[in-house]
Amino acid sequence: MLPLMSRALCAAIILAVTAGVSGQQSPAAPSFKPEPDFFKLPADFKWGQVIGIFADSRGHVWTSSSGRIAEWDPQGKMVQSWDARGPDGKWSTIHGLFVDHNGFVWTNARESNLTVKFSRDGKPLLVIGKFDQTGGSNDTTLMGRPSEIWVDPADNEVFVADGYGNRRIIVFDGASGKYLRHWGAYGKRPEDPPPGQGGQGGQAAQSANEAVPAAPPTQFRTPHGITGSRDGLIYLSDRANNRIQVFRQNGEFVREKILRPRCGAQEKATWTPKRPCGNEATFSVAFSPDPAQTFIYSADGGSHFVTVLRRSDLEIVGEFGGPGVGPGQLGRPHNLSVDPSGNIFVAEAGGPEVKHPATGATVQAGYRAQKFALVK
Repeated sequence: MLPLMSRALCAAIILAVTAGVSGQQSPAAPSFKPEPDFFKLPADFKWGQVIGIFADSRGHVWTSSSGRIAEWDPQGKMVQSWDARGPDGKWSTIHGLFVDHNGFVWTNARESNLTVKFSRDGKPLLVIGKFDQTGGSNDTTLMGRPSEIWVDPADNEVFVADGYGNRRIIVFDGASGKYLRHWGAYGKRPEDPPPGQGGQGGQAAQSANEAVPAAPPTQFRTPHGITGSRDGLIYLSDRANNRIQVFRQNGEFVREKILRPRCGAQEKATWTPKRPCGNEATFSVAFSPDPAQTFIYSADGGSHFVTVLRRSDLEIVGEFGGPGVGPGQLGRPHNLSVDPSGNIFVAEAGGPEVKHPATGATVQAGYRAQKFALVK
């Protein structure tokens, strides 16, 4: 793990800039500063684990916490909040958020194995999957603890990272919910492990005698965050494999970037980067809003940073955050989103225990959403 970074507190967070590629000057990585008082919480509102966040085209921010979805205006005032646990209140773990080009709100009832489309005011309009049923990574009608969603505005196709149970990206028609296609790591057919050997949680202990792996894993391990670029590519946060994989929309594999070696045997592998090890190094991905979408922002929920990559070659050009509860510090950054002005919004789930900077007491980081304002 990297050490706590006090520079994240209150002051502007300056991201490192790398040199150009092939003799050309690279664009400077953007800088951000935390706005700790952005969200104006109503008196009866308290954050739980925040496990979904999305900034829509109007600059409104949507959050998912404790089974409720809330909408906040560009000044951080709550516009509305509604229960997303379904007509009978039985849908469990409302996870991930996306507001599509038609204004529909997409999320997942993760532990109920459902992907759901809501109206903007919280009416369920479409349910994909069947309550409490799953059928494995090659079943075309059932989901497996889905995580995040992206909807293509060009053809209304819905791409789901599916997810905590399954090992795939699966695509549906956004109007009817009809199954279209799916794929696993490297664009190949996913393969599920034998019963009892899922290894999807990302925190399974490694054997001290485990052999150094000769190559990256051939299957996803908790495919979690997903987004699509303007030039037709799909970016997938393969969370517990510490990597981002890139595909064409038909499932053709394009490239990957391993962000950290997993702690343990991977640290000795020749194919892993020479960076501090970590587990679950990418939870969620989003782009800078410029026409070329020059930068990728990735939530490193295991080490409690936001990583900045240059999209053209997936090189890491900076990071900010560090574990803590102060402004700009992070406690398990779980999802992130970028608004039309380039500001980053981060959802924090349950993070590590840290010392409170004001009281010195031991507290658990996380359980909030934060805004990081782009420095002009």
